[in-house]
Amino acid sequence: MSWNDFRARRAVLEEVLARAHVDPAVALRFDEVPGAIQLFGSADNILLALQHRWSNHLAARLDQAVEDGTPVNAAWRELAGEQPELRALLDAASASSVPLRGSQRDEQRMIEAHTTGRVSGHRSDRRTTVLSGGSSR
Repeated sequence: MSWNDFRARRAVLEEVLARAHVDPAVALRFDEVPGAIQLFGSADNILLALQHRWSNHLAARLDQAVEDGTPVNAAWRELAGEQPELRALLDAASASSVPLRGSQRDEQRMIEAHTTGRVSGHRSDRRTTVLSGGSSR
């Protein structure tokens, strides 16, 4: 991918997030975002790029939470509060995108690994506990 492609893709993601600020459901109409489908190939690829952005930020937050000894769920909520458009868009899209749901399961395994210190290959039921403010350690 060239720098021009990278910048064009980043501009598409920023436009999608700007639209999500107004209405996450409307932002999911990627065919209305100039160049979106041409640059990413599909709506799922756009969603996966947005999930990747979220996961990268979350991983850094989780690492810091473990280092500081703060609850993992607090790090997740703080990030969601700082990036409400991205979180709302991903939540709205998860019902319709199988690849996105798979990536979100990977996110849950990452949360579990930060919570327990163990990496699991199985789907975790801890999401409700971690995200609702239950015990994270």
